Amino acid sequence: MFKNYLKIALRNLQKQKLYSLINITGLAVGLAVCMMIMLYVTHEMTYDRFHTNAKRIYKLQASVKIGGNIMNMNYMSYASGPLVKQSQPSVEGYMRTLDYFKPVVVSNPLIPETKFKEDKLIFADPAFFNFFTFKLKEGTANDVLNKPFSVVLSQDMAKKYFGDTDPVGKTIRLTTDSAYTYQVTGVAENTPSNSSIDYNFVASANSLLAMKEAANYTGEQRIASGSFNLFLLLKNQSDTANTRKGLQRMADKEKGDFKTYYKLSSITSLHLSNNFGDFSNLKYLKIFPLVAVLILLLALVNYMSLTTARATLRAKEVGVRKVSGASRKTIAAQFYVESGLFTLISFSLGYALCYAFKPWFLNILQLKIDNSFLYSPTVLLLLFGLLLLTALISGIYPSVVLSSFKPVVTLKGKTSKQSGGTAVRKVFTTLQFSIAVGLIICGVVIDRQLYYLRHADTGLNRENVVMIPVGNSIGKNYPAFNKDVQALAGISNVATSHYAMYGGHDMYFMQGKTKEESVGLAALSVDDKFIPTLGLKWKFAPVAGKQLANVNSIVINETAIKELHLPANPVGSFINTGNEKLEVAGVVKNFNFSSMETTIGALGLFIAPDTTQAWGRLGCNLFARIKPHTNMPSVIKAIQAIYKKYDRDTPFSYTFMDEAFDKQYKAEDRLASIFSTFTYITILLATLGLFGLAAFTIEQRTKEIGIRKVLGASMATITTLLSTDFLKLIVLSVIVASPIAWYAMHNWLQNFAYRIAVPWWVFVLAGAMALITAVVTISYHAIKAALANPVNSLRSE
Repeated sequence: MFKNYLKIALRNLQKQKLYSLINITGLAVGLAVCMMIMLYVTHEMTYDRFHTNAKRIYKLQASVKIGGNIMNMNYMSYASGPLVKQSQPSVEGYMRTLDYFKPVVVSNPLIPETKFKEDKLIFADPAFFNFFTFKLKEGTANDVLNKPFSVVLSQDMAKKYFGDTDPVGKTIRLTTDSAYTYQVTGVAENTPSNSSIDYNFVASANSLLAMKEAANYTGEQRIASGSFNLFLLLKNQSDTANTRKGLQRMADKEKGDFKTYYKLSSITSLHLSNNFGDFSNLKYLKIFPLVAVLILLLALVNYMSLTTARATLRAKEVGVRKVSGASRKTIAAQFYVESGLFTLISFSLGYALCYAFKPWFLNILQLKIDNSFLYSPTVLLLLFGLLLLTALISGIYPSVVLSSFKPVVTLKGKTSKQSGGTAVRKVFTTLQFSIAVGLIICGVVIDRQLYYLRHADTGLNRENVVMIPVGNSIGKNYPAFNKDVQALAGISNVATSHYAMYGGHDMYFMQGKTKEESVGLAALSVDDKFIPTLGLKWKFAPVAGKQLANVNSIVINETAIKELHLPANPVGSFINTGNEKLEVAGVVKNFNFSSMETTIGALGLFIAPDTTQAWGRLGCNLFARIKPHTNMPSVIKAIQAIYKKYDRDTPFSYTFMDEAFDKQYKAEDRLASIFSTFTYITILLATLGLFGLAAFTIEQRTKEIGIRKVLGASMATITTLLSTDFLKLIVLSVIVASPIAWYAMHNWLQNFAYRIAVPWWVFVLAGAMALITAVVTISYHAIKAALANPVNSLRSE
């Protein structure tokens, strides 16, 4: 029986090539999109679950309430680990790791002239490879991090610095605050792509304690915030509440100016809860599954609509089968087999498309997924579930409709009223184009918002400003380096800042109106050339002859006047920090010193002379404004030559300020790119469905068209007649989609402090695109039918 069903299905597939191609292609494209999104979502949702004790590992975090402000602390002091274990019986073990905050210079002592800047250096306690489930290729987990200045390399780093030789027992130089020689004690497998802990080098925590800057990281000798990730291994997963309460009781007993609150976060939740700097793609997880469902639904609707529309061609077959004794259940099973065959072919083609376009998709998301993850049991099970679900949904409606035909009616050739429901197909067509129009509207709004962000006046001039990070290895030579860069013919201005623009800032808490009130003040340490170099404008300029570079002075922005309750013109007034008073030397107009997703906060500029040697000792960023119409590569090359003159050990690097600004919106850029692609796919699927449905509908009206032509109807009249019904559905889809798309985009725009209003013309544009697409699609068949010789269509009458 099954073999017979399969033969009939294959025969129909070959007989109806055009409709089979439309059905299989549409469903394959929808499945391919669904597979890619499913792969991405599964990858994001399974972060850190590969650790053996993942369910019992928690990260200790704190939040501190200072006045009316709450500061979240992601890191704890070095002493917190043993003190927590000692005070909390529910804690079985702990692990401290420190992510070194800046790139380090790495070299193989045997090839000292070859140096690279590397990131992902972490310092960890000796039990790191026992606490977490990271596999060692070389070395023993119990020993690799026991001694100071011992380091474990990832496979990639071992290959890069030692080639095919065994690196264990050899040495490697890592330059942090100074150059240190480490002994390689192990090689670890590269971290899985779904790990929130990522490393190239794992150095022993004892190494950090032996470094010159150790005091900067160890922090207080109590349970407090600091520089270390502190992971706790609980004896039982259910101990989280008791452990947190125990820590909170200890915090409540401490006296101080602020109150500390502790929380425990499961290691499996860290990736999705940490969206700072776009480390996770949480915003995509809310959007993409919905898009996947819509596109798959659209593809399935295409399939079901065309299958039921062509029911008249199978009506007599169903009638004969029923007269011969076939039950409705048997006939439904036959059509289920046919749908299953179509689904299997579409699924296979969809998987091939998914595999082919996966690198492009992951590249846009800036995401890496290990090949091993693609064939993990979780992914394979989900793919199998998708296949079954698609087969079930695609087959259920056609099999019910086609098996319901009454043999007496179908054998007389009267199937128009029971051929699957014209109304249902109209609903399907409206749904398809509603999805397409909605995505077009969303895509255009996202593009306009990104354009606005990039071209809005942010209060400073980012154009032609190059930022060069300078490490402490340049030391006392920084003033000379600064002066030499300023002397270049292609440079108009040079300035210095501790942080790169859009690369972070310090935070201070100033006293407000009352002693209890505390106001957060973002702070940048800059030199006296910073304001003119970046083109900042004065709201209230300093008093003539006033020296800005003064340790007891501060320059603030307009927002700080309001937040700190200062006079309308605060120049000459004082800000109480709690320990000292700072004189307001001037007020600059507000400028965006961070992302435009947030409003401009209160800012203070602490200004030091550009000649101070502290810049070189602490590390800083040099800002150089390049003159217009200057050869950029030659200027950069000249700056690099000067840099190498004063610092031979550290590789030269630079970033343009406008690129750093744009980088803040990389998540939105990726969203816009993928949304555009999804929109094109949706339009393609909707057009394919309309193409097939129009072809069939016009085929059914062949005799009517012939009679109309004999009676004198023109080609334009016939084309208009055949197109009108479909175009009404397209207009309806625009009406349905517009308010839904407006609501979705209005809510999305609320994520930005500076945003556009949803423009009215996007709805007109989306509607026009849908109508033009529909007209072109329908017109092909309508004109073809209108040009046909009526003799051929009326011959059988």
